[in-house]
Amino acid sequence: MLKEWLVCPQQLIAFARIGLHPSPADIEAAIRCLDKAQDAMRNNGQSAVALHPARAALVSLRWGHLPHRDACISAVANLGAVMALGEEVE
Repeated sequence: MLKEWLVCPQQLIAFARIGLHPSPADIEAAIRCLDKAQDAMRNNGQSAVALHPARAALVSLRWGHLPHRDACISAVANLGAVMALGEEVE
């Protein structure tokens, strides 16, 4: 389930990386998915620190700014790592 929640924010941030501005509704949906993933990780006793770069990128998008290229790359990479770890745990 963790992977399903993280795909949306990962794709949204990846598209922002190439200059595509997501809609406010898409940004809010991605933040809600990230919140669900964070809650699930914490409930399982896992650290959710790896989700912080994604949250920072999404908040930047919420404010109407495109996150810096390196911030997008870091967020997408961290989300991918969490997804891979989540598959091993499940």
